[in-house]
Amino acid sequence: MSTSANQSGGRLGRLTHLGAAVLTGALMIAGAVYAAGPDTSLDRSTDQGVFHVQLNSAVTPIPMSKVHRWTVHLTDAAGRPVNGAELSVDGGMPEHGHGLPTAPRATPAATPGDYVINGVKFSMTGWWELKLKVRAPDGRSDRITFNVVL
Repeated sequence: MSTSANQSGGRLGRLTHLGAAVLTGALMIAGAVYAAGPDTSLDRSTDQGVFHVQLNSAVTPIPMSKVHRWTVHLTDAAGRPVNGAELSVDGGMPEHGHGLPTAPRATPAATPGDYVINGVKFSMTGWWELKLKVRAPDGRSDRITFNVVL
């Protein structure tokens, strides 16, 4: 075998090993992120930072296969309660590809910046998303996705 053939095969072998190492590293990182699970914090800013949202289940522990309600406290970025906002609610199970089994609706509550989401139901264990779209009376809007794991 010629020297150039050995060098070519050697380079190809090294590139193959390097590619395999990179792929293995990427899969390990992806696995570690997946194993850690989704962010389940229920108190954070919306995607663009326009609002801050605190989400709480009215029932603890969160029930499965039972309709229940959640409360939302909505403030602007400066921490002032946002009254009169329109909140639309959606969600589902991202790993299963289906939505919520109910059609939850948000309505204003008596306390400034508070809203009640009625009609939430989780029909099985697993990772659920609750997605809120927020539109303030002054036209500001943003969205946020909360992860709930049962």
